[in-house]
Amino acid sequence: MLDALVVGAGPTGLTMASELARHGLSCRVVEQLPAPSPLSRALAVQARTLEIFEDLGIVEQALALGREVQGFNVVGQGGARARVSLRGFTSLETRYPFILMLPQDATEALLTEHLGSFGPRVERGVGLEGFEQGTEGVVATLMHEDGRTERVSARWLLGCDGARSRVRKGLGLPFEGSTYEDSCVLADVRVEWSLGEGELVIMPSAHGVVGAFPMPGGQRYRLFFIRPREDVADAADDVAPLALEEIQALVDQMVPVPTRVSEPRWMSRYRLHSRGVTRYRQGRVFLAGDAAHIHSPVGGQGMNTGIQDAYNLAWKLALVTRGRAPESLLDTYELERHPVGRHLLHGTDRAFSLMARGGLGARLFRAHVVPRVATRLFSSAIAQRRVWRFVSQLTIRYRESPLSSEHLWGEDVGGVSRRQGPGPGERVPEMPIRGEGVERLHQVLRGPQHTLLLFTGLSFEAPRREELVALAGRLEQQYGPWLKARVVVAGERTPSSRVLADEDGAVHRRFGAGAEGFYLVRPDGYVGHREWPLETKRLEAELARRLGR
Repeated sequence: MLDALVVGAGPTGLTMASELARHGLSCRVVEQLPAPSPLSRALAVQARTLEIFEDLGIVEQALALGREVQGFNVVGQGGARARVSLRGFTSLETRYPFILMLPQDATEALLTEHLGSFGPRVERGVGLEGFEQGTEGVVATLMHEDGRTERVSARWLLGCDGARSRVRKGLGLPFEGSTYEDSCVLADVRVEWSLGEGELVIMPSAHGVVGAFPMPGGQRYRLFFIRPREDVADAADDVAPLALEEIQALVDQMVPVPTRVSEPRWMSRYRLHSRGVTRYRQGRVFLAGDAAHIHSPVGGQGMNTGIQDAYNLAWKLALVTRGRAPESLLDTYELERHPVGRHLLHGTDRAFSLMARGGLGARLFRAHVVPRVATRLFSSAIAQRRVWRFVSQLTIRYRESPLSSEHLWGEDVGGVSRRQGPGPGERVPEMPIRGEGVERLHQVLRGPQHTLLLFTGLSFEAPRREELVALAGRLEQQYGPWLKARVVVAGERTPSSRVLADEDGAVHRRFGAGAEGFYLVRPDGYVGHREWPLETKRLEAELARRLGR
């Protein structure tokens, strides 16, 4: 019996399959399309997803293929511009303070190659016909391109098969929401204008909204046109072929500065939906990505959210399948990711409705009020930070999760509050630190295991340094591939095996580690548990609770 059958080979399914394989599970990936589609709407890769790509070992290839966007602009009548720099928010503590524009087909190619490094390959031209659940697994019926049917048994079925998900329909789960009435047009073209090159531009007008997303290559942009349905001559025709002349006419009507488009690679009409499921798991079947939630492209969130769904679930499936954790661990997938999807739907709904609705009032608001408000709003560092926090997905957290816990008692030490560090369920920040072969904290976290950080405290003497190093070694030996343990020593200049050098104590202060304590970091880079002071028996009990005995 397979450990997992993944249905769908888009970014979500490929991430899911490669993570399952990296965690040592056997899996198959089936995709109904006979070949990858070169026509893809997803383009923006956000900062948090780039951090995941670093963990997967593919971030350098992604950066080489994509294009960094370091600014976001709202441009009104006459070319008046409000700009948000995406480079100035060091408080978000990431190596990737930008949006990477990388077409979805390139992202899929990278993930497909990554998956192949573990052995599995995408089986194309294979669709899911149906499935049945039992107490030990799922039996799925697959239809091959040549008409042959096959029955496959797997412990888990992962529905990553998009908005028309056969897995979701097989579960009988309603896809609640609505279809936007507005008309949408997409064009991948060369753009010549006076607005400069290489930054994201949003242009509200009386006739709707235009979004221009820079792509790899000189003066290449993907243009999104969103117009009220009442502005479309034939409201019933959403599939008629597009000509470049129609795109140019839309540009002339909606872009506030003289602009010429040419060299089209792809043009399409489409409708946008806002829908989601109420459950992400039913028995041994899970939904992720567009199979669970779809929404407007505002903020470039969709593909990133699906990838992070997969990144959240895979390590949990591995622990349960290998008998290291109870099956109840899998319930935390829905508990953690469903609020993220719901918040995303609501946020993009509000933004889309504000920018694209019809009626005289809305038209005047877009044309005259939005640019002025944006100019004032984006002059505020606080407002800029909020926009970037939402877009980057760096501040997603799971504070209410059963997996988020802490035990803090006693007095704060050295003027450092233990509660100032990243709390349970929060992403571990990127920080400089020295270790064997590493210079940054996220390099320490790389890999499919939990990571234990043992802090010696800010005394710069670390009397129990060797004792903690011995403890780290013993725990690593006990838990094998499931745990990496490192001792963080304040004032240390020369790192060694299992020792991280925090020369000036900055990491200790950031983590509230005035005295001995520990952080247990989940495989997806979020804080699972933190505790002060450090007591060996309590630490061992916490590890046993999460990783088995």
